[in-house]
Amino acid sequence: MPSRAWPILLSLLLAVPLLVTQPAHADASACNASASWISNPSPPGEVPEGASADFCDFYQFSWQWFLDLVSPAAADPSQRNFQVAANYPLLQADGVDSCAANAPLQAVFVRVEKAKGANGPFVVPERTGQAGGGDTIYDQNGSVVFYDIRFSRNLCNVGQIQAAPNFPAGTTELKSAWRIIGEAEKPDYFWMEADIDGVPGNELLGMIGFHMVIATALHPEFIWATFEHRSNVPECSEPVPAPATGWSFTSATCAAQLPDVNGTCSFNSAQPSSSLTGTPTEICRVNHDGSNPADHEGASNIAIIDGLNTQIQGFLAALPSDNPMAVWQNYMNVGALWENDISQPSSTIANQRGSMRLANAVMETTFQNVDLNSSFVSNCFGCHNYEVAESNTLPAAGLSHIFDDIMQGQCKATDVQAGPIWSNNEAQEKCAQTCKDKGGWNGNWTTTVPGEMSVCGCCSG
Repeated sequence: MPSRAWPILLSLLLAVPLLVTQPAHADASACNASASWISNPSPPGEVPEGASADFCDFYQFSWQWFLDLVSPAAADPSQRNFQVAANYPLLQADGVDSCAANAPLQAVFVRVEKAKGANGPFVVPERTGQAGGGDTIYDQNGSVVFYDIRFSRNLCNVGQIQAAPNFPAGTTELKSAWRIIGEAEKPDYFWMEADIDGVPGNELLGMIGFHMVIATALHPEFIWATFEHRSNVPECSEPVPAPATGWSFTSATCAAQLPDVNGTCSFNSAQPSSSLTGTPTEICRVNHDGSNPADHEGASNIAIIDGLNTQIQGFLAALPSDNPMAVWQNYMNVGALWENDISQPSSTIANQRGSMRLANAVMETTFQNVDLNSSFVSNCFGCHNYEVAESNTLPAAGLSHIFDDIMQGQCKATDVQAGPIWSNNEAQEKCAQTCKDKGGWNGNWTTTVPGEMSVCGCCSG
């Protein structure tokens, strides 16, 4: 196991100048990590809101939850907590019930089936496209990246959740990214085995990215945090020397062109593909820690993230190489996003806090150029909208796309009488209550007798 620590010294990080608007209690020098987060993880259930919270609280929350989720499971140490299907089921392919007792426990991309016809090609595994358009990326070996999506089992209670305006505290959504690695790379990655190509024998998959989205009582908009492997890509504007094994998604030739991203390398360009192999994608990270120092408290946000990364990677690097947590020294938090005031919708950019330009380089490759003045701000809240006056849990909401997929997988809709419904707005409330104990509402309603009766599409009749 390599023992190198992240090369940015904490003393240098703390010297980053803070904006004059930065409150003293959010000083990066006061944002400390603890080795107990690794040896005895016990993540907090809440983060303060508004003026009582500082940025440090959210990043301590993010790291503690990440370290808990990637710790060995008590019942089966060969698995990590986030892989235990009893707690975090795997999101299945479209139309399949992800909450069913017989749902596959392992990622869908390990189950490659041959297409119809004796000589037909193998069917491309699920989950090779990124969110927001299905763009596909390939590492420097030309191998596709795979994605695994999981969620807290409470999301299976579709009807009960839809009957409330917000998701319950503790609701968790997880997405991880994986690339094929060689035997020599195993010490540097958290890895698993999978049958990718259908040929006898498994391939090694190393984790390269991890999204973690958690709702709390004070933060129903979810706290959005993301992590990456430190060998993925260089920074676009301030590239550092490549690791000894090279960048996984940037060639030496293209890395040498940085910070010029407009040269011959077509950085951060990708399109959907159905192939397991392809031309390597040239990627660089656009915004360090998902921030610009000119953003609201941006310089402090960067200093806190980098300071915690340095501390925690130091704790992890000090572990014996055979400690199952030591491998996480090769991963870093690249930012988090939340709201300052939950009485405002997420579309109010001035109300967003943290890494306002957040994007994971290997999970949101083509969405990294976040423009806070654009009509579409391509950070987390640009695709996942938190509303205040309307429900965030019904099919018309956009906060959780995973929840909508879970509902559709469970739903075998039956029309249930709900009395007269006069408008879509009324349907949002009446159908949610009508279907609360009937598997949830699929978003459809119809008037059967004008002025007298309407029916709602309930998922279990």
